[in-house]
Amino acid sequence: MDTRLLGSFLTVLRVGGITAAAAELGFVQSTVTAHIQALERQVGTPLLDRRPGGVSPTRAGALLAEHARQILDLEKRMLTELTAAATEPAGPIRLWAPESVCAYWLAPVLPEVRAKLPDVSLSLFPSDTRTALTALADRRADLALILEPSPSPPDVDLVDLGAQPLSLVAAAATGLPRHRPLTPAELASAGVLLLEEGCSYSDELAALVASSDPTTTPPRFGGIETAKRCAEAGLGVALLPAVAVAGELADGRLAELRPPGGLSRQHLWLAEPAAGWRSPAVRAVHGILTAALPRTP
Repeated sequence: MDTRLLGSFLTVLRVGGITAAAAELGFVQSTVTAHIQALERQVGTPLLDRRPGGVSPTRAGALLAEHARQILDLEKRMLTELTAAATEPAGPIRLWAPESVCAYWLAPVLPEVRAKLPDVSLSLFPSDTRTALTALADRRADLALILEPSPSPPDVDLVDLGAQPLSLVAAAATGLPRHRPLTPAELASAGVLLLEEGCSYSDELAALVASSDPTTTPPRFGGIETAKRCAEAGLGVALLPAVAVAGELADGRLAELRPPGGLSRQHLWLAEPAAGWRSPAVRAVHGILTAALPRTP
């Protein structure tokens, strides 16, 4: 069985349609359609239920998808082991992580990775938790770092790298009280600057504000740098990783406020698929990250 057909099939399932899969794979739509038809001829049964809103796997398609992931994983292992570099860490590693983790935690570690693993090419993909875990499941990611209170995703091995403090910040000239925790009503009145949906601590802050004022819909500002600069300009308050605002707090450009009670404590987790073969490069990068990234009780 041509493993290229299996790759196309898994992509169609992940993105929910043949047109979107073709765009991601760089094929014309007819090529992906031909791949699916070839698979269906080989197995002798339909693999997809086609609907106006997209496609979903038939019972046979779901079974094929499970085996296809194992076959592609085995192919990757075979090809790696057949090269001379198989005994040494080498090759590309895809690491998915939140923007703040990429910028503030990973950046200082990358020189060590490069020095110890010169034949490993580590690429970073900024993402929220949901996207990172999906990428692990689809074998588009080798490793992921996620910032969550206590995740329990299926089929994923996790290493807890410890609690990561958050800071509630506003412009230095803010009139909000600093000696006590703010109330949800005060947050709603001041305006909160939320990050993209899927950021657990930002979504939690949004829910807290909504509990005080269900009519409010705080704006989303996407990335940490944008939210930080908007807070500095006096447009509202932002809940951000402490490491991302330490410089602005130290030089007085931002003021730190006390958040209301009830917010979860965030932990940094290193995640990888629980099943499947791990290349020497993946094992080596995992070891460096586990040892080098900050661990806070």
